[in-house]
Amino acid sequence: MILATVSSDPGFHSDVRAALDGNFRFEVAWDLNYDDAARLHGLKSDQKCLNIVDFSDAARALSLARTLAGRLQIATIVVGGGESREELLMLMQAGVRDVLPQFTAAGLLQVSSRAMEALGAAGEMLADLYAFVPAKPGCGASTVAINAAGMASAVSGESTLLLDFDIRLGLTTFLLKAAGTHTIVDALEQAKHLDRDMWANLVSHAGDLDFLGSGAGDFSRAIPAANFTELLDFAVRQYSVVAVDLPGSMEEHELDVLLRAKRIMLVCTPDIGALHVARRKSQWFQDLRLTDKVSVVLNCVERRSTLSVQDIERIVQLPVRYMLPAGAKDVSKAVQNGEILDRTCPLGRQLAAIAADMIPEQPAVSKPSPARRFIEYFSVSPAREARQGTMRTT
Repeated sequence: MILATVSSDPGFHSDVRAALDGNFRFEVAWDLNYDDAARLHGLKSDQKCLNIVDFSDAARALSLARTLAGRLQIATIVVGGGESREELLMLMQAGVRDVLPQFTAAGLLQVSSRAMEALGAAGEMLADLYAFVPAKPGCGASTVAINAAGMASAVSGESTLLLDFDIRLGLTTFLLKAAGTHTIVDALEQAKHLDRDMWANLVSHAGDLDFLGSGAGDFSRAIPAANFTELLDFAVRQYSVVAVDLPGSMEEHELDVLLRAKRIMLVCTPDIGALHVARRKSQWFQDLRLTDKVSVVLNCVERRSTLSVQDIERIVQLPVRYMLPAGAKDVSKAVQNGEILDRTCPLGRQLAAIAADMIPEQPAVSKPSPARRFIEYFSVSPAREARQGTMRTT
């Protein structure tokens, strides 16, 4: 393992070493100026590097981060950046996933531990991640996410997980009749301590689909974005496909999912109000440079519609890829039984098309099921609050 620090300030290099000394073992340490940072480009694929960058020269730090984006063997931590939403967004777009707004020894040790864990799994096959985002509440994103993920799991035989990240108004627990089971909030509280035995007792099941559903709404409760990241990091190492049902409220933990997603499904109905909000979401995706990953799922389409598909695409400024007919009776029947929708009904056939696109073209090396062991599980303790001043962007 190589430790690289990039800064024009000699004190930065020594401060970093003092903070990490005795906690991690490095084969070699590089003290680099921004001009010397090109040395990092010469790292071989089997050389792993913890790269800590001083953000005092923001332009050069961002330029370096962009050139290293996608290098799985290099974990970059930016120190002294991300204090504003705009700055944080720029860092995320540059591929930076770990940010420490202010230098503290404890904060650097914590964020370095997470980065080192990620490096340890750099060669591991991770799940394909699909994000489902409603244009506005009531567009049916949860119904689409549940049934598409469930059908994908049943057809492919691949382990598939659904996460309901709408912790305040999520519907998955209700729609799949999972009341009384553990919820996404339980998992978020234990995000820093998850292991396969604990996971097996947290997830619920609907047919072949594993899921962590929404809990009882608690509008006063705030869960650190880092907990969502820890949970997602664990999940993508256990499954071949992970679907995330997002609230669409543009919160920090949603940005992380969207940046990592293979495909983003923007679920919208053809009414003017939903299309108006979808246009605003489209601008959001454009700001994040994610429009190439977004597909519009047009839900509750009627045979006679005032607007054509071309009209809708012109309003939303995104391509309509899937069109779903109304299927209230079939959905109601499935909800009553807590089951995935019948694939033979009109709505089910169209949802199956989304599911087919979620199935990996070349199945990854088979992963053991993370949720089929049965051990005694007593309680879920409250999560520790994230250390003040430490922020993770992925």
